[in-house]
Amino acid sequence: MTGRRLIVIIDGAADGAANDHVAEWQRRALAALPATDRLTLLVCTNTSLKRQPLRFPLYYALNLLTVRNPLTRAAGLDGVTAAIEARHSFASEADGAWQKLPEDIVTLIAESGADAVIKLGMGLMRVPPSLTIPTLSWHHGDSEHFRGRPAGFWELLAGRPVIGQIVQVIGNKLDAGAIVAFAETRATAHSWRASLVEAFRHSPLLLAPALDNALAGRTLAKPVTGRNYRLPSNWQVVRLMFKLGAAKARRLAYGAMFEKRWRVSVAPVADAGTILDGTAVLPPETTWWTPPNPDGCSFIADPFFAEDSATLLVEALSARSGTGEIHRIRATGSTRLSADSGHHSYPALVEQDGVTFCVPEIAQWSAPAAYRWQDGWERAAELDIAGAPRLTDPTFLRHEGRLYLFANIAAEGSNVLRLWSADGLFVRFTEHPASPVRISPRGSRMGGAFLQAGERTLRIGQDFTRDYGDGLVVFAIDVLSADSYREHEVGAFRFADRKGPHSFNLAPDGGSVVFDWYRDGFTPLAGFRRLNARLSRR
Repeated sequence: MTGRRLIVIIDGAADGAANDHVAEWQRRALAALPATDRLTLLVCTNTSLKRQPLRFPLYYALNLLTVRNPLTRAAGLDGVTAAIEARHSFASEADGAWQKLPEDIVTLIAESGADAVIKLGMGLMRVPPSLTIPTLSWHHGDSEHFRGRPAGFWELLAGRPVIGQIVQVIGNKLDAGAIVAFAETRATAHSWRASLVEAFRHSPLLLAPALDNALAGRTLAKPVTGRNYRLPSNWQVVRLMFKLGAAKARRLAYGAMFEKRWRVSVAPVADAGTILDGTAVLPPETTWWTPPNPDGCSFIADPFFAEDSATLLVEALSARSGTGEIHRIRATGSTRLSADSGHHSYPALVEQDGVTFCVPEIAQWSAPAAYRWQDGWERAAELDIAGAPRLTDPTFLRHEGRLYLFANIAAEGSNVLRLWSADGLFVRFTEHPASPVRISPRGSRMGGAFLQAGERTLRIGQDFTRDYGDGLVVFAIDVLSADSYREHEVGAFRFADRKGPHSFNLAPDGGSVVFDWYRDGFTPLAGFRRLNARLSRR
């Protein structure tokens, strides 16, 4: 396989490769490049970002505690498997507040036969007209709303639920280049630092699709018309600090004294697809069946229909241990199925050779495994996935003779939806070329089995842009094949009088749906229970 030739611009010193450095998140991006790629490093020796601590003292003080984090610290090029074929150091030229590449470096790039330039160093860089190959650069902000800097600050001050990030083919207008990759991560209302760590943690995932799109001449139809923000004034920093403090106080108070009181309900429907795309509503609550919690359990959630439309599989939280169990629920009562002591949730089902298996989420203690469950809980086999990742909310779709697995890797969090496929449940799953297929807190974590609505196959994802478990986002799959995946959003669903739903499934006979929801309840021992549950899971 012939690799790509890539130019990588970084900052460093003229006295040797030992001083070359990038930010840790940038190192991770380069480390993910295939070993067949060939790199030429261009090391800028005189990047000096202009700082104004006397004008913006509160911002720079806050910067030390937030923007500077483990993912922005300087790192060497350890772990980069792509071949570094050459290294050239240079001093940039000044053009007002911008930096320029000297002519000899521009000539070197033009004559190198490189496919693209990846800009990881320098400040604002003028792109010479003679440089015709794409120059890629990250911007941590949704350019439709937030251009400029600092990353995440203005989103939190405005109360936005997400922080966008883009890779663009830069030109000579700030953060206004053609976009070739886009993602968004959750803005943590009580912590700028946590918001940035989450953003930088996912930034390396954008390099692969950005290169693919840039080299194919594809761009995303996304506006770059957002306001060009500058460093915040002292008063704006004070406002953000008060806002973060208030959010943290609310979070601590909730954790100490409130719990989500989850319930599961079944409702009769004529067409589940119209509920999810917002064109219809559920029937009144008087028509719902809401089963009681099993004995010894504080709530039930994550409902799936089991072997018929009158039987459910759910997660039931043990009040004693604080861990989830899988229970079968019928109108006549409930039965615990799961026998292991570890936490179980999201009891998704998948059929193989005429047998229906349960593949629950067991990410806290194991890689995913399939269980026989109809005549006793028996572990059939662990799924064969490279690296044995621990997966959250694994959900299956059989399409054109192939089995597709949608899930999150627990270590990456809920913002990244990955896709694998296999010839069957008990053969090796390989990651799809388009994976990850979505990076966003809105819809990247599965919220139920796939739903067939007429000619459309619908994927249901959870919405994390507000409170946990408060609403679903629905996507129609446009393309699914061995090498391609594409979907688009078609609707969303959220209750007005309670929180949720968090998951949603259609009965086998098509006449009813099951979903979970919750209301926040005052519980003086909520903090103690959370601490006990955390300790029991270690």
